[in-house]
Amino acid sequence: MNPIVKKSKILFPKSNFPIHHTFMEVLFRYYSTDTTDVSSSDIGKLSLLMGKEFICLLYLVEHLDENDNSNEFFSLCLKMKVNAKKLKATNGAELITDELPKITEAIEIYSVAFEQEKLALLQEAERLKSVERAELAKRVQENFRLQEAKYLKTFCDFPEFGINRIKIGSHAAKILKRLQGGVINEQDFIWLDEKGFNNESVTKAFYINRAKSHLAQWKISNKPWNLVNAIADYRKAKSSQEVLGVVKSNYPFKFSRGNKKLNSALLTTSGGVYRDLNQYAESLKLGSEANTLTPSDFRPCTLIGASNILLGNVSEGYEWYQKAKERGFKPDSYDNELRSVYMRCSKQIQKELRIDLLGKGYSYSWLAS
Repeated sequence: MNPIVKKSKILFPKSNFPIHHTFMEVLFRYYSTDTTDVSSSDIGKLSLLMGKEFICLLYLVEHLDENDNSNEFFSLCLKMKVNAKKLKATNGAELITDELPKITEAIEIYSVAFEQEKLALLQEAERLKSVERAELAKRVQENFRLQEAKYLKTFCDFPEFGINRIKIGSHAAKILKRLQGGVINEQDFIWLDEKGFNNESVTKAFYINRAKSHLAQWKISNKPWNLVNAIADYRKAKSSQEVLGVVKSNYPFKFSRGNKKLNSALLTTSGGVYRDLNQYAESLKLGSEANTLTPSDFRPCTLIGASNILLGNVSEGYEWYQKAKERGFKPDSYDNELRSVYMRCSKQIQKELRIDLLGKGYSYSWLAS
């Protein structure tokens, strides 16, 4: 389309000049070589109905290829726009003629048809977009399926442990697979830790699985050390609540009365369960019973020391920790234990313990927090 003629189309926006706008649309459709929806008869009847200036526009368009009259066409459009603006300002209508009702009716027919066509084009465009999106989604899904199939041939995931992309058949995959199903040995657990495959979920699974195995062996064999080990592993898995019922149902462990060391171990590990669950009076009671049985063992002493401090008996708890050190409790273990107890104390007990330890010359960095 001639660029000057094309430019004239925008002179009549539909919002201000709906009649002129629709006529120009009809005229341009007639003039355009890629549309056949407006015949010469249609545009001829409409221009005759609308008046002399519109007939002139049609004439200029029909002879546009013979004569270079595009500037004349544009000038006429400008003149018509000026007249239409004046009429709107004075009469509120863009066109004044006796044929206005017929013109309005004819223009409305074209306008509705154009709108329907526009809507149909938009719907078709949206349909094509939907088809394209569906095809794209299908290609993406197929690509994902192929990638997933390739991935599954090479790697495996262990979502319960938060570990992914482990090569199938690798040593790590074999150990983690066994851990999914039950108990792994201590060496395998250490290997996972050394190779960076350990985390909180792996550690919990290791101790929980082993604890359940020990407990099952205890129920079958009635060997008390299996019960000691089961309780200890539940504690290491931070699952003391799970084994509390077992502790209560077996206390005071009469089946081990003939073996002081065994009885003391049962009391100490069980007291640790109560300590984990913030039942410090119970943990102190069991620790004291264990100490009576094995007074030279440091383990009951640490339980009594921790329980006392957590109950607010700071000085007494400290003295029991000194007894534990005298009985073989290693200094490094003592420092870590004291920090752990401190962090579990209430704010008031922390304050008292801080004053007590600083007064005794301790300078742990965590005392300043």
